[in-house]
Amino acid sequence: MADRPRLPPLNAAARDTLDRHASGEIPDAVALMRLILAGTPVADLPSLLHAAPRLAALAARHAEGLALLERMVRAGADHAAPTSLDAQRALFDRLAAISPEASVAAYSLGDPALLAAATEELVAWLRRHGLLAGRPRVLDLGCGTGRLAAAVAPEASETLGFDLSPMMIAEAQRRHGAIPRLRFATTGGGDLAGIRDAGFDLVLAVDVFPYLVQAGGTLAEDMLTEIARVLRPGGRLALLNFAYGEDGTADPCDLAARCGLSIEAAPERPFRLWDATAFRLRRVGVAGGLAL
Repeated sequence: MADRPRLPPLNAAARDTLDRHASGEIPDAVALMRLILAGTPVADLPSLLHAAPRLAALAARHAEGLALLERMVRAGADHAAPTSLDAQRALFDRLAAISPEASVAAYSLGDPALLAAATEELVAWLRRHGLLAGRPRVLDLGCGTGRLAAAVAPEASETLGFDLSPMMIAEAQRRHGAIPRLRFATTGGGDLAGIRDAGFDLVLAVDVFPYLVQAGGTLAEDMLTEIARVLRPGGRLALLNFAYGEDGTADPCDLAARCGLSIEAAPERPFRLWDATAFRLRRVGVAGGLAL
């Protein structure tokens, strides 16, 4: 009888990832992402995943992307350690040069096809809840390479992608700059200075707030206040993930209420390719004499 391979040592985060994947709680690509972000060497994956053949096969198919993700970790990608907005700007400039796809969605494993499928799944969720109805004016906050802004632009009357990383904005312009009614601009990251009051119908915040929470202070609350300011009365916020790590179960709804936003529905995890917690909020206000 063949000896079972000796398993490499695991830290608590990696062990938790394998347990949650085995229970069906997190998708395959997300599990691989979390293993690498937890510091598991790519070289250890074949022996580590011997009892999970589907996951092992996915890792083998995306060996190059996992190696890029490992480089990102070495470059400083860490969702747990507190870090300033300036440090995050510098980090995302570095990550954009390593892998634009993985830098905006590490669960894509650097695979453009997997990222495109996840983007379409997200757009379908927006459509299902009527967030793209009526050709809204859309602000994509933390747009990265512009993949979501470009996907919703054909259904919007105006789309603005904002990001604190100049390298990300340059990549977004290169990829999507020719799309009509779509613009990209850099932001300081802590506010929405330069955007007019009540100028948008929909704000998208996809994997943005975890970095504001990570930066600490009142940044998350300040940004919710800014979002309420730039939304028209009754305008909507799609917030995908509020925090990572130990704060991953944090609920922004009480905080949002203090900032002029109300919850539309209970948070959900609606995606097959991604484990994001999705929140739908609406700006409290008055429009046409009616309270919203």
